[in-house]
Amino acid sequence: MDSIAPADTIIFVDAWGNPDQRFDSGQLAGLPVDLRDLLVEAFRAHCVAQQSATRQTTWRALRRFTCFVVDDGMIETASDLDTAALGRYVLWLKKQGASRAPRGAHAIAFDLLRPLLFWCRRNRRGRIAHDLEIPWNAFPGRRASQQPRRRLPSNQVKAILRACYEEIDEAWARFQYGQEVIRRPELPPKTLRGQGLDRWIWRIGRIDDGLMPDTTVLEAHGIKSSTLVQYWGGARTMAQYFHITTDTLVPFFLAIAIQTAANPEPLRHIRRDCLVPHPLDEHRVIVDWNKPKTGARLQKAQRRSFDRRRRYAAPNLIEMMLALTEPIIATAPPSEQDRLFLTRSIHKEHSRRSLRSRTGVIEHTVLRRAILRFIERANQRIDAWNTDHPDQLREPIADFAPALFRGSVATEHYRASGGDVLVAQSILNHASVATTETYLKSEETTRLQRQTIAHLQEQMINWVLGPERDTPPPAFGKLRATAPFGHDCLAPVAPGRDGVDRLCPQFGGCLACPGLVVPIDVGHLARILAAVDRLEEARKRLDPKRWSLLYAPSWRILTQDILPDFPANMHEPARKLATGMPLLPELE
Repeated sequence: MDSIAPADTIIFVDAWGNPDQRFDSGQLAGLPVDLRDLLVEAFRAHCVAQQSATRQTTWRALRRFTCFVVDDGMIETASDLDTAALGRYVLWLKKQGASRAPRGAHAIAFDLLRPLLFWCRRNRRGRIAHDLEIPWNAFPGRRASQQPRRRLPSNQVKAILRACYEEIDEAWARFQYGQEVIRRPELPPKTLRGQGLDRWIWRIGRIDDGLMPDTTVLEAHGIKSSTLVQYWGGARTMAQYFHITTDTLVPFFLAIAIQTAANPEPLRHIRRDCLVPHPLDEHRVIVDWNKPKTGARLQKAQRRSFDRRRRYAAPNLIEMMLALTEPIIATAPPSEQDRLFLTRSIHKEHSRRSLRSRTGVIEHTVLRRAILRFIERANQRIDAWNTDHPDQLREPIADFAPALFRGSVATEHYRASGGDVLVAQSILNHASVATTETYLKSEETTRLQRQTIAHLQEQMINWVLGPERDTPPPAFGKLRATAPFGHDCLAPVAPGRDGVDRLCPQFGGCLACPGLVVPIDVGHLARILAAVDRLEEARKRLDPKRWSLLYAPSWRILTQDILPDFPANMHEPARKLATGMPLLPELE
């Protein structure tokens, strides 16, 4: 539901009726009055069930459309918004300033406006042009011009993790110390130099049930904020003894984001029950979260497992976060009490000029400012270290954004695997390899792909030419099949970059492997025909959906891609040979 108060302000409320978000329709003053009222009505009706971030992005798209109307000067009433006007808007967007993905950014602006126009055409027929045609794809090929995101080098990622772990240790030690002091039944004694930290923690903890009060409440209880600043680092530092703060949340968020390679926005909304025991390994824990798709109407499951015996493994950091946020859960809105990355502002709502609760999931803009402070603190520690250890210099941390982690982590795994895109795909939880390749797109990965292709071509040539004449044939007992159905394989076991031999990740699914070699002879055709027969027999017995999911891809490759390469006159002798071969095992 939503309400408007005053008349030019749109207020959205949450499921419990509390104000959640507001927008000033005066920001659309450049639109004709009737068109502005129409789009505001469409915005209220269409966005009522959307996420706050989606509403904010849609509102920015409306403001961008307002700028176009002002520049265009040809739309004086709502009826002037016709197909030609939308065409001029598309051309206007194309002329706007460049960005990392200019077509993509402009397409998003148009895509967010489109459902509002559809709503107007469907529900307010006659108030806009009756022949208005709204294009579905105003920016074709928008991804073709997209430039790859900047990749963080491995030394920068390691430097960020090191800075995170330093602050995590400090924040966790402060919190544990503060909780121990708060649990004391009596006021701690004074120190030789005044009240002492313990007395301040104990007194402040009794004001608001173990939470850090704002400055006004502290002053009312005789605690001056200037005293906290002078001796104990101010309210921001003092709050770390009681519960999570924005500054102490950041290192946890960054470390978990790097380890999980998660999208920052879904990770920001990860739930508190995200830890799941591993079904096979007692030392591993699965981190489970959801990635919203299509406006949060669909949720795509994301999972990564970690060995919790490592001190800074993501599950251990999440358990710390659960403890740090436990004191503030009750003060969060009911809709956010199940989230992990909660934080509590040191200022009350009216001081922040916000409708949002003082406690809640950390906002994107707040997180960005806190990351900048994190970088500044980390570089100060690095400068101090370099001054004291000139022979062990540490590299400072450059400016970054959490959105860079996903592609950077995927690229590191891709490089470590020797160019195996399936490894990166499993890390990023992608359903399609094509999606993973967009994250890996860079000059370095392109060079690695070319090297891999050249290496495979060299192996193919060597296999076709055969061994040297003076090379003795291998002993009979050492011969072994390297692929199912009797096919050959270029590299069933390949050395990794660390020199350790690893089994090909495609082994066992060799029909889809680009390195598969199928000799054109009767023996191989006989085994292929036997495999096809076995797959078709299983199709009659198994559940159709299960067969289609597990076995249909192999059947299609065999029948559509491999069998047509064998000459027709080879099939009859191959059938006779297959009858004398050992039977293949039953599928299930």
